[in-house]
Amino acid sequence: MSNDLSINRKDDEIDLVELFRSLWDKKLWIILSTLIFTLIAGIYAFTAKEQWTSKAEIIPPNVSDLGEYFVLRKEYARILGADFDVNALRNGLYEHFSQRVYSIDERVDFLKDSALFQKLSEKQSEEQKNRTLYMLARDSIAISKPDVKKNPDLMGNQISLSAENPVLAQKTLAQMMSAISQKVLQIELTDFTIWFNQTITALNFEKEKIEFDLKTHESVQLERLNKAYDTASKAGVREYSRFGNYATTGSTQNIVVGDTNIPYQFMLGEKYLKAQIDAEQEKGIIYPERYYEIQRQLTQLEPLVEKLKTTKAQTFHYVSSPDYPVKKDAPKRALILLIGALLGGGLGCLVVLVRKVFAR
Repeated sequence: MSNDLSINRKDDEIDLVELFRSLWDKKLWIILSTLIFTLIAGIYAFTAKEQWTSKAEIIPPNVSDLGEYFVLRKEYARILGADFDVNALRNGLYEHFSQRVYSIDERVDFLKDSALFQKLSEKQSEEQKNRTLYMLARDSIAISKPDVKKNPDLMGNQISLSAENPVLAQKTLAQMMSAISQKVLQIELTDFTIWFNQTITALNFEKEKIEFDLKTHESVQLERLNKAYDTASKAGVREYSRFGNYATTGSTQNIVVGDTNIPYQFMLGEKYLKAQIDAEQEKGIIYPERYYEIQRQLTQLEPLVEKLKTTKAQTFHYVSSPDYPVKKDAPKRALILLIGALLGGGLGCLVVLVRKVFAR
C-alpha cells in the first residue's frame, strides 16, 4: 500500500516537472503570445478616446444669487402690502432648475449646439448624429443627491459631465449650468410678468370703477337738484318753507338739507337749491382714500415693468463650481496593458497544454 502511494506521488511529481518542461520548451511561443496581446492592448489603450469628468456641487440660491430679481419681488410685495417669502422664492427656483437638469430633452436642447457635440459628431450622418446626441445627453451627464452615509461631506446635488479632455469637460459643464439657469429665470420672469400685468389690470379696473361710481353719483345728484330747482321756480318757492301736512306727516317729514332722495326737494326753495347746485359744480368729485392708494400703487409699480425686462439672477448656488479634472477616468492604460499581458501569457500556456494533451 505504501509502495503504491509512493509510486503515485512520484508519477505526480514527474507530471508536474514534465508540465513545466513543456511550457519551457514552448517559451518562445508563450512570450510571443504575451507580446502580441500586450501590443493589441497597448494600441487600444493609447488610441481609445479619453474620458475626463468635471464635477460641480450646488444648493438653493442665496439672496445674493437672486440679485435684482430679489429686489424687484420684494419691492412688488411692499407696494401692494403683501407678504414676501424669500425662502419660497429660493426653493421654487432651485426645484425648477433641478427638474430641468434631470430632463433629457433639456440636455439635448443644450448639447446640440455645444462644442462637445460638434466635435464628437464630425463627419457623421444625421442618424449617427442623433444617436450620438442622445447617448451624450443620457450617459455623459450624471446627477447624484447627497447621501450622508456614502459621502458625509456632500452638501447639495452633485452634477458631473464627461468629455474627451479636461478643458472641454469643465467648460461644457459650466455653460450647461448657466444656460439652464437662464432658461429657468426667463420662464419665471414670464410667469411673474403675467401675474404682474393681471395685478395692474385689476388695480386699473378698481380705479375706473370708483371714478365711474362717483361721477355717476354726482351726475344724478346735479340732475335731481336741477329738477328740484325747476319745480321750485314753477311753484314760486323762493325760500325754504313748511306748508300743509308735509311739515309734520307723510314721506317728507323732517326733511334733511341736501338729501337728494326726497321727492319734495323743491320745498327747499330756489335760493337754497341754487346755492347747492353751485356748490356741487365747484367742489368737483371727492374721491375716497382707496382711490389715492391705487394711484400710488400704479405709479410705484410702473418702473418695475422696465426692470422686469433686464433683471438677472442665478437659480442655484455653487458649493463648488465645475472643477478642472486632473485625473482621467478612462482609459486606464497600465491596467489595460497588464490585462493584455496576462491574457496573452495565459492563452499561450493554455494552447501549449492543449496541444500536449492531444499529442498524447
